[in-house]
Amino acid sequence: MIAVEDQNLHKKLIFLNSIRIAILSALALVSVIILLFFNAPFALLSIIISLTAAVAISILFFPLGKLLKTRKLLYVQLTFDILMITLLVYLSGGIVSPFYFLYILPIIVASIFLSRRDTLIIATVSFISFGTLSDLLFLEIISFYPNFAVGDVSLGTFIYNLLMSFIAFSSVSFISSYYFERIKKTGQQLKNIQENLQDMILLNNSVMEKMENGFITSDPQGRIVSFNAKAAAFLRLKKGGNIFDLLLAKDELPQIRKIWQSNNSYYFEKTLRGFSLGISLSSIEKVSSFERLLVFLITDLSAIKEIENKLKEKEHLALIGEMAAGIAHEIRNPLTSISGSVQFLRQGLTLEPELKNLMDIIIKESDRLSAFIEEFLNFSRQSPLEISEFDLAGVVDDVVAIISHNLGTVRFIKKYNPGSMVHADFKRIKQLVWNLLNNAVKALQEHGEIEINLFQDAKAVYLSIHDFGVGMDRNEVEKIFMPFYSKFAFGIGLGMNIVKRIVEEHGFKMEIKSEKNLGTEVVICFNRP
Repeated sequence: MIAVEDQNLHKKLIFLNSIRIAILSALALVSVIILLFFNAPFALLSIIISLTAAVAISILFFPLGKLLKTRKLLYVQLTFDILMITLLVYLSGGIVSPFYFLYILPIIVASIFLSRRDTLIIATVSFISFGTLSDLLFLEIISFYPNFAVGDVSLGTFIYNLLMSFIAFSSVSFISSYYFERIKKTGQQLKNIQENLQDMILLNNSVMEKMENGFITSDPQGRIVSFNAKAAAFLRLKKGGNIFDLLLAKDELPQIRKIWQSNNSYYFEKTLRGFSLGISLSSIEKVSSFERLLVFLITDLSAIKEIENKLKEKEHLALIGEMAAGIAHEIRNPLTSISGSVQFLRQGLTLEPELKNLMDIIIKESDRLSAFIEEFLNFSRQSPLEISEFDLAGVVDDVVAIISHNLGTVRFIKKYNPGSMVHADFKRIKQLVWNLLNNAVKALQEHGEIEINLFQDAKAVYLSIHDFGVGMDRNEVEKIFMPFYSKFAFGIGLGMNIVKRIVEEHGFKMEIKSEKNLGTEVVICFNRP
């Protein structure tokens, strides 16, 4: 098998072998033409046979490449080339052969694929092969083929051809190895640059995709060139679309042209598809094929806006609470006196039924107003948490017992066992459970079932209160935490806001599931410390 790092070289050797076959075939074809139509100065038939055999052997190099390692195959091919050229030189007159220039070809091939040292070795082997053959023929150790005689070649010609071959082989070796070494070095540098560039592109793409901000580039006409996933999530972009149509009003386009003509930046805010977006616009020059690009950096401000709104709401509620708490105290004291006085008169006087009914109304409305004031004071109170460990099941049992005493028509289904320990402010959690169960009773219109479930895992204890009452649609669910919003005629609209505040103060989580006419489930997650 060919190693992965040699695959490229292997492909080049296949190409080289194809060229070898083409050259040998061309030489054979020319030899055949000369043999048929001209008087050849040497034995062309033997040369044609040798060239044909060389083509056949070269074809065998293709399957041989699968058995030998790539570099071994290269050395085998170069050795074969030198031997083949030496045979052609012998068949065509030895020292005076017109084919001795072919020795240059394996030298050039060696300079392309091998080091300078190995190229010099191939050049030396080529010269030794040619020189040895020439010496053997000149000294008549072997005979010329077929009709050449030693007397046909003078000593001067012999020495001249040897020296010229030496100079030619050496020159080609040095020059080709030098330039091909430089080409290899430049190619490696270019490859390194390409790899570094590719790494930078991958890094840039990775950073862009992992950015929390949206990133968009466009040409000066607003046609989108590139964008990251965050920008696509914000705006549902597609390449080639127009960013101006999505983000800018017509009266803002002149400002964009100013940015295009300068290096200034422009910031504006938009609300799109439910996202509050902060958009910074700037321009960069001469990027790729673009003279100038516009760069949009988009930040999701939704969380910041939500925090700002919460802070404003908190400040608003704190101000209302501070003012209203004083008023509530001033109302509660005389209200208590009025209620007590009316109860005393009702018990101490003999009254007609109509007057008794009026006094009952006064007492009932006074109690309702007193409950409203108490709940409002709880809503406006901002005291520190007093954290302790207690059994949540016990708190639920206490609240259920109080509510059940006054409401015999509501059935509570409890699915839990004692031992659900939580760390929280006992009084506030009791207030939370009271408000949730009180709302559930109102949703049932004081008739039906309320399912209470307590369960836990390694991370938290969960309280689920599920009524099968009137339920709520999505709009009503979004409004239930607003102060003084109530969907019940006899509610004051503070209960769920107090629940939300208690949950947030403790860092707990709350989930509400509701469907119109099917009921509501509230799940509170009490995180373990």
